[in-house]
Amino acid sequence: MNKVEFKKDFEIGYDKMEFSANDDQTFISIENKYSVPSSMVSPTIVHIKGSLFEERRWGWIFTDLVEVESDINAPVSIKLDRFEIDAENFNEESFVQHLIEEATEKIKESNYNTSLKTMTII
Repeated sequence: MNKVEFKKDFEIGYDKMEFSANDDQTFISIENKYSVPSSMVSPTIVHIKGSLFEERRWGWIFTDLVEVESDINAPVSIKLDRFEIDAENFNEESFVQHLIEEATEKIKESNYNTSLKTMTII
């Protein structure tokens, strides 16, 4: 499959992706823009909905999530690191894992700072 054909297929399945975290109490929407010439995807968190949490550590190993704000429903623009895609051999698992790792890190640096535990695609 060439890059142009891949772009069409990519836009159908991955243009906008929804993730849930924190036992379905936090929802994250990510838009992905695929560039044909560079084979790079530029993901951006565009919406956060639900509750925000802070991770509190007690002891050496144990942590709890404590809700710090609820009823969030905010459009945002948090850019994530780009991801290079091989149109001939697309690895969906690596791509989704990249989004989860990037969202988990970048959201901590935003105005909507929250811990994201066990993010899953919905």
